[in-house]
Amino acid sequence: MRTTLRASLFVLVALLLGCSKPKPEVVQAESHLTTLRSAGLVPKALGYIEVAAVRRIQPQPTRWVRTGRPFWWAELRCEGGAAGYLAWTDDGRLIDFSLEGLREVISPHALALAGVPPIQQFPLKAPDGSAVASGCVPTAGASLIAFWSARPGIAAWGGAGEQDLVRRLRGRIRMGVIPDLEGYTDGKMSLAGAFPDELAEALQADADERGVDVDVALSGYDRRLLGAEFSAGRPVLVSCVVLLPRKPELSWGHQVVAVGLAQVGGAHYVGVIDNFFTPRIPGSIRWIEEVRIGQLVLVRPRR
Repeated sequence: MRTTLRASLFVLVALLLGCSKPKPEVVQAESHLTTLRSAGLVPKALGYIEVAAVRRIQPQPTRWVRTGRPFWWAELRCEGGAAGYLAWTDDGRLIDFSLEGLREVISPHALALAGVPPIQQFPLKAPDGSAVASGCVPTAGASLIAFWSARPGIAAWGGAGEQDLVRRLRGRIRMGVIPDLEGYTDGKMSLAGAFPDELAEALQADADERGVDVDVALSGYDRRLLGAEFSAGRPVLVSCVVLLPRKPELSWGHQVVAVGLAQVGGAHYVGVIDNFFTPRIPGSIRWIEEVRIGQLVLVRPRR
């Protein structure tokens, strides 16, 4: 009788433990968090971080990305609210992540600069009266100008306000208007795009007109070059194809300001200040795998 009772209790405990066993995707998310902490990429101020929700994402075909493999997406929370997100492939490779409040990094595994204003895209009125986005290209460019205008000797490159700075730079670029067919803005406004070479020309012309002594140049992706720019305290504009954090099933071509590099688990990531991403703590760095980066636009003071 006692043997039967003990066996029954053992089975009951085993069943209870089995029911409480975390799902493999949650275990994977927690493992990524541990790795990111080791790399110095999780702010201590966040305290305990909970994997609040994990879901499998089926990418939606868009005009920028026709096909894509499913991946995992985890929302993170802490006592203060949202703590960031993680995205990884079925084989466990991180592809995109952000931790709230991480705005600067100096560690053996990562370097990221602080001080780039996180200017966000905003709606403008098109000639026909409809709403159109300010566009990632001039908005990212304005963030970089705002960064440099806070430095000694380059203040003349600034403007009366962030949105005025975006409008000023936008006026120098031939912008294309793109209907929001996929729902990036939930139909609130059309998208607006331009090419990196036009951005480089606009930045140089804008600086020259204001007597700001800088050189603007284009380059293909080069990790060593990017690292040298960051080590010299210079953020870099980058074109990329990335997920949309608020709707990760969508991807698009994008222009952002790169501020850092990190190596996590043998893979390399570029830290960026995104202009269509509103974390709980403004200026939190978003990290994307380097294979998603295209052209670089370099801005270097001559003195």
